[in-house]
Amino acid sequence: MRITGMATGLDMDEIIKNSMKPYRIKVDQMTQKKDVVEIKQKLYRDIMSDASKFYDKYFDLTKSDSLLKSSNYKSVTFTSSSDAVKVTAGSGAKAGNYKITGETAIGAKATTDSSVFGTEYDKDGVKYKKIKINDKEFEVKSDTEKAMAKDLNEQLKKAGVNVSVEYTDFAGDGTTNKSGFIFQSTVLGADTTFTINGTKGTEIGIKTSGVDATKATVTGFTIDDIKNSDKISINGKEIDLKLTEEEKKDNKLILKKVNDKLSSEEFTVSEESGNIKFISSKLGKEVTNPNITIGGKTAIFTPGVDSEKATVTIDKSSLSGDFYTIGGNTIKIDLTKADPGNEKEYLDKLFSESGINVTAEVIGDKIKLTSKKEGTSGAFNVTKAGSNGSGITFKPGKDGDITITNTKTDGVYKTSGKSNTITVDDVTFTFDGEIPKDGGVKITGKNDVTETKDKLVNFINDYNTLMEKLNTLTMTKHDKGYTPLTAEQKKEMSESEIKLWNQRVEKGQLNKDSDLTRIANSMKETMRTFMNDSGLNLEKIGINPVKDYSGTKNGTFIIDEDKLTKALEENTEDVMNLFIKSAPTKEELDKLSPEDKVKRKDQTGLLIKLKETLYNEFKTSASSLSKKVGMEGTATFTNNTLTKSMSDYEKKIKDMEKSFSRREQALYSKYATLEKMMNNLNSQQSNLMSQLGMS
Repeated sequence: MRITGMATGLDMDEIIKNSMKPYRIKVDQMTQKKDVVEIKQKLYRDIMSDASKFYDKYFDLTKSDSLLKSSNYKSVTFTSSSDAVKVTAGSGAKAGNYKITGETAIGAKATTDSSVFGTEYDKDGVKYKKIKINDKEFEVKSDTEKAMAKDLNEQLKKAGVNVSVEYTDFAGDGTTNKSGFIFQSTVLGADTTFTINGTKGTEIGIKTSGVDATKATVTGFTIDDIKNSDKISINGKEIDLKLTEEEKKDNKLILKKVNDKLSSEEFTVSEESGNIKFISSKLGKEVTNPNITIGGKTAIFTPGVDSEKATVTIDKSSLSGDFYTIGGNTIKIDLTKADPGNEKEYLDKLFSESGINVTAEVIGDKIKLTSKKEGTSGAFNVTKAGSNGSGITFKPGKDGDITITNTKTDGVYKTSGKSNTITVDDVTFTFDGEIPKDGGVKITGKNDVTETKDKLVNFINDYNTLMEKLNTLTMTKHDKGYTPLTAEQKKEMSESEIKLWNQRVEKGQLNKDSDLTRIANSMKETMRTFMNDSGLNLEKIGINPVKDYSGTKNGTFIIDEDKLTKALEENTEDVMNLFIKSAPTKEELDKLSPEDKVKRKDQTGLLIKLKETLYNEFKTSASSLSKKVGMEGTATFTNNTLTKSMSDYEKKIKDMEKSFSRREQALYSKYATLEKMMNNLNSQQSNLMSQLGMS
């Protein structure tokens, strides 16, 4: 704390402050220049962020709503005259009307009462009942019928048996109402069935149960060998354990230390009754002997075993039109239906459609079936299916036989087989239930452009917002009367006054900015795209330019939604091309004449052009804006022209502040000397007055 002016009676602080004021103004002016650069960087980054979000929303192909996807311009909806047929449109579907006739595929079905579960018995204090499906026996907790059906369903699914069950009050046959269990094959078609409590099937073929893979092991060491040696050699590499005395007292600590040291060697160690076993981390026989020694002692290496899949090998002549149960699922196999030499294709297709996890191989007059699962868990039997038990009403499955007629062209598409789903011309038909015999099912399709229209309206509105912001930034003139506030000025203003002042300072800082002006002009030019081939432009589909040639709305649009809707309904393809027709490739242009090259380039969709502009200006670190302002997430964010400029200003300000402090201190020293001299003078004057007797 300085106490000045005691001798001179002068306000030294005020004098020095006024003396330093011209230099303080220079420091403040330099700070204001830095603040202006910081404001410009903020404004640039704000518009870059807005443009980047706009790009991500409409031009990112990973987004489902991207306007670059052709699927977002084709919206066809279908209605069905019956719940038996549901229709969905793919991206390439066209509106059309269809008539569906025929019969859908159904799975085998059995209806029965609760007696099918057999006699109740006790097991560990819990009541159970048994039922056999496709030669597999299931224990079901004795409970209400619905609970038993739920329990059995879960077990069937877990066992991979393609049968479902429900208990329902709709188990009657039309003559009487009846409650009961309905079992149904989850695989459709005439070639799939199942048995309930049936006679045991006759197993056929020669079976291998598969082999589980094992890990290689090294044995013959004890825990004491490790304690005494304190070292392990593996693959010629010596590992020094450096066991502490405390670790040697605890086998668990020894094992942990060894396993930590072996972490990169693909072996772990375990201990039982003092004996040590090294175990490979990999399954199979590819692991070679690691040549482990401890204290010069060698051990026994047991190689691992590769897994083998379970198989059943059957005579071709055994598969001649009967039902067979394979791994819990029953299907009809008739090799006589296969073309000569195509038995494998026939069987693999049948197994795939029936959900049976085996593949076929033809070996001479034999058929070898191999599980898709590795090891013993894939073991399966092949049995000639027995008959169903008594008291069961059974209805076999049936293949579908469907005719789809395009009522506009009278074109016909027929399909038959096990599937109740078919896709034709990117229109997917799903059949669920019986198709009415009289008249079939009528399907009506129409173009529904509401969603597409809404997306385009949202795009234009967001484009307008971005364009208005670009125009405002580049067209607003800066009021030179508003400069960044100094620290002293802020002390004299309220928070609201500071906020309003700063807003006025920001206005017009990017007036006539060359980069933003160039980008805005490029975007405006793109949106004036005229498609030579179709004659379309935005105005012709109801997107009209705003007549504001010198204002901030220049380059924006207003939308006639009715006209846009009509254009989409009547000419979807051309509207889509106006927006997203692909740019020509180099190979394509090389084949064209100079005149045709120009025409083809002009046919590029306006969104394709706009995407290129936005990407090059706002989404790459190589752009002039990124180099000037810095792009978030890239090295330019901290290494750019404006950041460097601010850093230079900060260095200058720091140097000026040091110079200011030195100058100020020099003045204080100067005036301190004056104070001292005045004190001496006052003291001498006092002594003189005293000697003269005047004091």
